[in-house]
Amino acid sequence: MIRAALAAVLLAAPACAGDIAFVTSQNADSVSIVDLDRGTVRATVPVPGAPAPVAYDAGSGRAYVISAETGMLTLLDTQGRVLRQAPLGEGAFGLAVDGQAGRIFVADWYGARLRCLDGADLREVWSAPTGRAPAGVALSGNGRVVVTADRDDDRLSAFDAATGQLLWTAPTGSHPYAVAFHDGRFWTTDVQSRSVTVVDAATGAVVGTVSTGDHPYGVAFAAGKGFVTDQYAATVTVFDPDSLSPTGSIAVGDYPEGIVALSDSRRLAVANWDTNELTIIDAAAETVVDVIAVPDGPRSFGIFVGPES
Repeated sequence: MIRAALAAVLLAAPACAGDIAFVTSQNADSVSIVDLDRGTVRATVPVPGAPAPVAYDAGSGRAYVISAETGMLTLLDTQGRVLRQAPLGEGAFGLAVDGQAGRIFVADWYGARLRCLDGADLREVWSAPTGRAPAGVALSGNGRVVVTADRDDDRLSAFDAATGQLLWTAPTGSHPYAVAFHDGRFWTTDVQSRSVTVVDAATGAVVGTVSTGDHPYGVAFAAGKGFVTDQYAATVTVFDPDSLSPTGSIAVGDYPEGIVALSDSRRLAVANWDTNELTIIDAAAETVVDVIAVPDGPRSFGIFVGPES
């Protein structure tokens, strides 16, 4: 009887949830929640003001979305319910979330500053000046360092995530935009230099650069490789993170922008702005394995993919 009862419980237990994506469609004023294992759109939520930046915190099951035209912050759950909205001011753009520390980091494009907000009540904990037009924001693996890609000053700025103290700045190529952390380094796409600049997270020393296709936008890592979306080339550049050498490219939809690895580290999701598609790539085989239609103008600037909590 005990074995039979245990078997019944196991059979009734739900399967582990897979990854979902929060796709911000700037032209359509909406956010789509995509079930990546099924390849279907679960819900599409109206979010006015040209939503583009996004950060999904799988631990809390919340996605943070900023409307680029207004600076409005919208919090969504995994079913598409709007949990909260808060005005951050025009110019709020790139963002990153540290769910364990309860912090949200928001780049102020017009104000040339990085803001740290309390995750519970959204009050400002600290604010620190950056270079001009800060775009992407990323955290180190231990959450102690947060950086901004300062587009108009061609540099990265690094801060103590707890206090906002400036730790270092590092030169980049022309117009750095997105930035990601991987293997002790920050990697930023230099839109007008056709390159990725690689910076040591501890010291701010420039380690090297990676050549990319035309107008690199986002960067991500999976299956031991690096991947960069090339906006004007409609490709994803593949490179070796150790040698920093390009090894190939993958054709995707027009104007690819946001790119993030799935939690299995074997696949990536790419938002293609002009073709209104979410492309799923097998990182090991370097092939497209699925294409999912989404509303007009998907950008998904930030960490927009993760497991469903």
